[in-house]
This record gives sequence, structure tokens and C-alpha cells, in this order.
Amino acid sequence: MFETWNLLAQGLANAASPTLVAAVCFGALIGLFIGALPGLGPTAGVAILLPVAVSFDGTAAIAALGAVYYGAQYGGAVTAILLGIPGDASATMTAIDGYQLAKKGRAGAALSMSVAASFIGGLIGLVLLTIFATTIASVAIAFGPVEMTALMVFSLALVSVLGGLDPVKSFIALFFGVWIGTIGLDPILGIPRYTFGDVRLFEGIDFSILAVGIFGLAEMFSSPAASDSDAERMAKFRFRDLLPDFGEMWRCRSPLLSGSLIGFFVGILPGAGATASTMISYAVAKRMSKTPEIYGHGSVEGVASPEAANNSASYGNMIPMFALGIPGSGTTAVLMGGLLMIGLQPGPMLFATQQDFVWTIFGSFYIGNLALVVITLAMIPLLASCALVRPGYLYPAVIGIVVFGVYSINYSMFDVALTIGFGLLGYVLAKLRYPLVPLVLGMILGPLLERGVRRSLVSSSGDLTEFARSPIAVALFIATALLLILPLVLKKRRTAASLLIEGAEEENRV
Repeated sequence: MFETWNLLAQGLANAASPTLVAAVCFGALIGLFIGALPGLGPTAGVAILLPVAVSFDGTAAIAALGAVYYGAQYGGAVTAILLGIPGDASATMTAIDGYQLAKKGRAGAALSMSVAASFIGGLIGLVLLTIFATTIASVAIAFGPVEMTALMVFSLALVSVLGGLDPVKSFIALFFGVWIGTIGLDPILGIPRYTFGDVRLFEGIDFSILAVGIFGLAEMFSSPAASDSDAERMAKFRFRDLLPDFGEMWRCRSPLLSGSLIGFFVGILPGAGATASTMISYAVAKRMSKTPEIYGHGSVEGVASPEAANNSASYGNMIPMFALGIPGSGTTAVLMGGLLMIGLQPGPMLFATQQDFVWTIFGSFYIGNLALVVITLAMIPLLASCALVRPGYLYPAVIGIVVFGVYSINYSMFDVALTIGFGLLGYVLAKLRYPLVPLVLGMILGPLLERGVRRSLVSSSGDLTEFARSPIAVALFIATALLLILPLVLKKRRTAASLLIEGAEEENRV
């Protein structure tokens, strides 16, 4: 453990360089504005910035993209509290009590608590990330191709089951993403697949094109505009009200701690994410409270718990991506795409072969979490006004940045056309309630899964029993089967139980 903290100290020293601090502050600022804009959120923000960021130095690119991610978690609370408009889904629970506090004239207290909770939750999440990432990575080094294949199968199944209300639609989106990932030359035989004779598709579809289209453009196509009456609802507050009230923070110590821990450990689960963690932490905080009746009517504790949870969850999301090479959410999938674009393969070997890079990135997270406190407090009035900008003025500028960023990757208008096409596809899928995260994860993990399976079969001369010789792989395959079967069994039981109840009620009426 001493070695871990020594490596972190070196990473902090590296991350304190002017270039990286500037990249982190730039990403954090962009993330704050993205979080404040209703409908966009961290995934869209990271996707939009991806083509621009990868033109930076590799370390600066990932530091900036990570700052967009956790910066958006801060920004989403501002409009949720001042306007009652969650900037992102993870800020929905914050809006419940935060907006009630604003209507009572305590917007400053709510904003102050949201910033403090975000910092505390982020700090606890970072400490746990530092501890657990290395532990998981050191265990995962023992995983061979067979074990990693089983782990990817389990992760894809978990994301599909948890990623939406309808598992069938989740699996359809997953398989569609896997199919997109197979477009291009076969990695082993070199035969063109699904290119339709177009040589521009021989190298496959660049991940940034899919991510920017599916998350960036699609979100803008479907985002609602803020109404003119929203300006009248903006709460008034004084800057000195934003200074932390240590008495309230001490009173909220239990929701802050429980929210941070719940957020981190829920965030580790693929498909769960920050939104689920805020709902769980809010429910736990309300149940643990001695005065649960104040929740929903302007409780500071109701702001503290979800804000601590969503920021802690953003760092929990990093563990499966960095340590296992398996993104657990749409945002970390885009981040993983950024790592792949700069030539790095996330996973346990990343800690062994790119140790300086990993710990410098972790150090940049600590610096970014601290910098965001100052930046957020200074930018709150401007962030709140962002929600009132008409999309007709804002989105053309953002789309222009997107088009320029995508075009600059390969200087190809074909890439721009693909991006717009994926944007329309994402809009249609969202309207039909197909989850987009399984699609993106399918594109990233599908090719990795294919290579793992084919290499395992090549090394075993086509013997399928190779996958049954590893106890770890067998355990993961069994867990995957249970994950897919149990929801069907429980659904049948619920249906049978409801029929029995209806039958009993019918007999009683007769």
C-alpha cells in the first residue's frame, strides 16, 4: 500500500505541470457548461470534445476528457437547484430538494452544499479508486485470453440487463453495436466485412465518429428548449451565501459519507452508473434520517447525499475501464475510445507497462477535483444562464465545433456524413426507447471479444473445451447464464402471482 501512495505522489507531481493543469482546467470548464445544459450530460460532452482532445498530447487528452466527465457532475446541480431543470439525469434527485430550497430563498445554501458534497464525494471516490484500481489490476494480470473473454461476456450481459427497462431492446442495441464493430477488414484473415465495396470502410468506423454522432448530435436533436418563464424562476442569491456552512456540513456528515460510499461501489458495476447511485443514496439517506418527512420539501441533506454519490460514482466508473479494460458506462466507453485512439489498451497490463501515465492521470483527477470547487463557485451565475440560452443560438455553434473536430481527424467529409448519420440513428433509437450504452459498448468490446475467442480457439486447435478448463471462466459463464435467466424466471413468477390474486378477487366478488 505504501508503494501505491508513493506512485500517487509522483503522479501528482507530474500532473502539476502547467500543460496538464491547463488541460484539466479547460476540460473542467467545458464539463461545467455541458453539465449545466439540459439534455447533454457528461457522455455527450466527452464525445463532443473527443476529436479535439486527441489532438493534444496523450496524457493531456485523457486528463482533459476525464475533467469533462467529473466537471459535468458539478455543473448539472447548478440548473437543477436554481431552475429545477436537471442538467443531467444524475442531477434529477438533486433537483427535488435543491429547487425547493431555492424557492424558499436558500439557493445559496443548496449550491454551497452541492459544491461541498461534490468535492467530498469526489475525494472519497478518488481515495477508493487509488486503493482498489491497483488491487483489481494486480489480480486481473493472472487473467489469460479465456478468462478475459468470459469477463467481457459477463460485462456485456450485465450492461444489457441493467442498461434499460427492456432487456430485449438492450440486447438488440448490443448486437447492433457488435455488428458495427465488425465493419472493416477481418483482423485475422484480412477479408473485407460489411464494407459494401467502399474502400473508405476497410479500416472500420472510427470510434469518435460513432460517439460524437450517437451521444453528441443525437442529444442535441432531441434536447428540449428552456422556456422564457424559466428566467423568472431563477433564484436570487448572494456570493457570500455560497461559502460553506460547517454546521450544516457536520449535520449532513452521515448522508455525505453514505452517499460517497454507495456512489463509488454502485459506480463500479457496469450499467449502473451515477444516476442509479443517486437514487439509491437518496433513498438510504431518507431511511436513515431521524426526520425523513423533510425530504422532498427543501432538505439540505437531500442535496448532500445525491451530489456526493454522483461524483463518487464517476470515479468508481473508472475502475473497470482502467483495471479491466471494460467500460461500465457510456462516458467511460468514450474515454476508453480516447485511450485506444492514442494507442493505449486499457486493462491490467496498462498498470505494468504505462505506470507513469496511469498515475499521472490519477493525479490530474485530484487536481481537477480541487480546481472545480473554485471554478464552480466563480462561474455559478454564468452556468445558470446557460440553461436559458435558446438551442437555436447555442447548438449551431456546438455542431460547427463537432463538424470541425470530426473533419480534422482524417480530413474527410465522408467521416462528417457518417457522424450526421449516426446522430440521426441515435435520435431514432432514443425515440424508440432503445438504450444507447449497450450499442457503444458492443462496438468497443465486440472486436476485443472476437479476437479473444478466435485466438483461444486457434491456440487450442478449435477445441471448445478450452473455455471449460478455467475455473474463473466457468464461474463467469455461470454468472452470465444466471444473469440472463433469473429476470425471466422472476417475471414469470410475478405474472403467475398476479393471475392468482386476480382469480382470488374474482371469486370473492362472486
